[in-house]
Amino acid sequence: MNTAPLSQTLLAAWRQRDRSSPWGRRLIGALIALSFAISLALGSGPVRWLVPMAVLLVVIYGAWIVVGANLQEQNHPTAARCVPGHLRTLRRASLLGWALCAGLSTLLLWAVLPPALTWQSLLLGNATVATFLLWTTRAWWLWLGMSVYLPLAGAFRKTLEPLLMAAYALWQAQTGALLLLGLLALGAAVMAIFGRGDARHRRTYERVRLMRQAQRMQMEGKMVSPALAFGGLERLSRPFVALLSAWHRHVVERADNRRPASVLARAELVLHGNQHWTYQLLTLVSIVAFVSASLALVLALTHVPAAAMLQHGAFGLGIGLASVGVNPALTRPQVLWQTRREQALLRLLPGMPQGAALNRAVAWLGLRHAMLACLLTAAVLLPLTWATQTLPLLWLPVMGVPWSVWTATRVPARMRPPTALTVLLPVLAFYLSAFLGHLICSQLGLPMAALALPLLAASALWGVWRWRRLGAQPAALPAGRLA
Repeated sequence: MNTAPLSQTLLAAWRQRDRSSPWGRRLIGALIALSFAISLALGSGPVRWLVPMAVLLVVIYGAWIVVGANLQEQNHPTAARCVPGHLRTLRRASLLGWALCAGLSTLLLWAVLPPALTWQSLLLGNATVATFLLWTTRAWWLWLGMSVYLPLAGAFRKTLEPLLMAAYALWQAQTGALLLLGLLALGAAVMAIFGRGDARHRRTYERVRLMRQAQRMQMEGKMVSPALAFGGLERLSRPFVALLSAWHRHVVERADNRRPASVLARAELVLHGNQHWTYQLLTLVSIVAFVSASLALVLALTHVPAAAMLQHGAFGLGIGLASVGVNPALTRPQVLWQTRREQALLRLLPGMPQGAALNRAVAWLGLRHAMLACLLTAAVLLPLTWATQTLPLLWLPVMGVPWSVWTATRVPARMRPPTALTVLLPVLAFYLSAFLGHLICSQLGLPMAALALPLLAASALWGVWRWRRLGAQPAALPAGRLA
């Protein structure tokens, strides 16, 4: 049994692409072409190349993440242990892809950035980023750690300044030697990510497989259990399973078909699936607890003022809170599609609304969840943004209102099967609309309320109009039956 050639191993991700859904690749190509056209038309001098180069960098690093994840998938424990040369081919392919990613990124940055940044610094920096991205395909928590601690880097400037100055002086004196040592160490880290087929490798591979399965299911709008979401960490998921099961028992034990609130509470468990408010609340509590513990640890071990730490971490915290609060409402249609088989039985539940009342009941469940999430997000962000002077973050819950109205009042019966693109586009459009709101106010010199209040009023009128139209729409359940 022979191992695959190096080129086949490295290009396996491209050969295994979804040929039935090319819209994602076409969108990336259109984005690159559009960025080049806008930069050439509106820019002047070397600055006009910054935007297209930034887009190309994102594409290069994104492609490397896809290739790295595919190489990890090929590193099956049985193949690593039994197939001669398989592990060696994977390591060679990863080194080649890592070198190409770091080299291309360095060339792009060296072409557009000022000459003050030497190519040696750019090469070492890009090689470090490529190594980090490869390891994130195996350890998802690296992204979480980076999102928490990277915004706080500025708060440690004075503490780390002597160490950084010493490292800079050493780099200036021994650039070539340190570059060689750094690249060798990073190359060793790239090869170390692949297992040899032992018991530890089998456990790691199974955990990564579960993580990727959960990611694919989320992109398709499918329900993900807590055990699967934690990538096989059963002990970590047990408290979440116990709390969710306790709430489910509470709702079922107090069922009363004569009370509409009781009927809709049970219907909400089915319709919203893993986007139920209990899941979101547990996620929010877990994130707040993790961030609080991390900040407390940093404050205990360093002399960094709490105000400075909050100032540097406000933007990352705001984005994270808005993602937890608003994003689930944008992906609700995909959850409705996944639970459509149970919805057929749900319509037979005694006391369940029918016809126009059913349409409004389903819309009300989604709208109530989304509006409460936006209000709570705004309530948490308001003191944070006021204290750190990052008021533009409030555009996130403001823009969440019209998007939530749209998703909650859609016609479930005409929903199409979800794809990765249909899941991702509303989330990207939400963040883009929040950025555009801030950009318009800053360019016109308007206070935020001058644009936000009319937008919220227009969203309310639009929501009333769409609410009235629900009575003439086909029965909401089961979702997707008329697509």
